[in-house]
Amino acid sequence: MSKKKIQWHPAMVAAVIMELKDNENDLHFEREYNLSKKPLQMDVLIVKKNRNAAIKSTIGKMFRKHNIIEYKSPDDEMGVDTFFKTIGYACLYKSSSLKENAYKTEDITITLIRHRFPKVLMSYLTDAGYVVHKQYDGIYYVDGLFFNVQIIVSKEISGPENVWLRSLQPDISKEDYQCLLESIGVLATKEREEYGESILEAVSKANESSIEKWKEESEMCATLEKIMEPELKERELKGRVQMCAELGLSLEDISKKVSLSVEDVKKILEQ
Repeated sequence: MSKKKIQWHPAMVAAVIMELKDNENDLHFEREYNLSKKPLQMDVLIVKKNRNAAIKSTIGKMFRKHNIIEYKSPDDEMGVDTFFKTIGYACLYKSSSLKENAYKTEDITITLIRHRFPKVLMSYLTDAGYVVHKQYDGIYYVDGLFFNVQIIVSKEISGPENVWLRSLQPDISKEDYQCLLESIGVLATKEREEYGESILEAVSKANESSIEKWKEESEMCATLEKIMEPELKERELKGRVQMCAELGLSLEDISKKVSLSVEDVKKILEQ
């Protein structure tokens, strides 16, 4: 595994957003939500804009109005103290409303995400008398608390629709990497730039040696080329605009040659 610093948390946020893409209009995402004036932040707060909206993704089936997400990267442990820290976040969030008891405990959920099964935490919860049951592949509900709680073992979640979170690991399978590339390949340009590239960067850095071997395979190369095609075309277009400008052509002439508006040509030259 590469020793470079891997940006797992931005990739996790992007992955969660992509997992819940089918309900993007029903949800409001807040990254690193401040719980107080001093630095005390949750990884992600997801607020359901329409409390009656049915979330399609299995990771969001438990969601209520206010949904707190805590993520641990592959290098970090998810232990008992992490669990109680997140419970503390939920308690602070509940008390943060200006109106008394505005946030009901039944309207708050907690999601803890880690790519490997947290054995110590699961054993503690069971021994402490809480009921932990597997609701879906890789998704465990914890009963007996003030809040609705789920623990997601991202390595275990199944299906192509959950490839975003499942991919965030340092030992991704060739099949999942191929599935991730194909999923990124069909994204709109804005989604690919905002979310897909962040996920791909983290996964690629964490799995460099394996990916280098897979790149030699024709099917994998074709998928990578498809993903890179829009970026390569954009670079080529910018290069043509720059070359025309260096030759002294006017904005109007450049616009005609590259089939862009004068405003778009200006923007490229200003970058």
